[in-house]
Amino acid sequence: MDAIAARIPAPAAVPQSYVTVAGLRRALGDCVLAASFMLAMLPAGREINFTLAGVANAVWLTGAAIMAVMSFARFAPRSVSVNLRTLAASGGMLILPCLMRPIAPSTGALATAGLLFELLGIVITQVARVYMGRSFGILPANRGIVSKGPFRWIRHPIYFGWLILSIGYAMSFVSERNVLLIAATLPFMVCRINQEEAHLSADPDYRRYISMVPYRLLPGVV
Repeated sequence: MDAIAARIPAPAAVPQSYVTVAGLRRALGDCVLAASFMLAMLPAGREINFTLAGVANAVWLTGAAIMAVMSFARFAPRSVSVNLRTLAASGGMLILPCLMRPIAPSTGALATAGLLFELLGIVITQVARVYMGRSFGILPANRGIVSKGPFRWIRHPIYFGWLILSIGYAMSFVSERNVLLIAATLPFMVCRINQEEAHLSADPDYRRYISMVPYRLLPGVV
């Protein structure tokens, strides 16, 4: 019996899967990020038709939908800064533009310019997303340093594209509410950029990157 037992292979180990607190926290973060982008798609007044205003709505919704989907394809960060200040800055920068409403559509040159701004914002944002790959995030974190594509000219092309897209939507639907929301977004964006760069400055690779790319949002300006 011992000889027979020796010839019988031992059963293969069954791989075990574990649900970790870190994994749950990351999944929750992905869901919250996706939900925040989907906020831009909720207002019922954003109708899609073949007018300039309708196309402007379609561009805005497309950009928000892409960013929501890509929220689920991210690397886990090497380090992340989570506190009330980073949550407030990230939330304000992202959510305030989503509170704009399509009231009183623009006409003529302003409507055309608004649509062009939106398209430019979509292109800049998504090209930067392609180069960033799965390193995308909202809270200040280190998911690796990206220095190719639009990151060769400015350090925060996704924020720049988001700002251009938001300004374009405000141009397409000019109202006091929309203009005030864009103005209120700027200080949150500046604060968010400062937080991210303070966090990443601990990485010598990022310090070298800053020395090569001096501009944050607009080449040759700032």
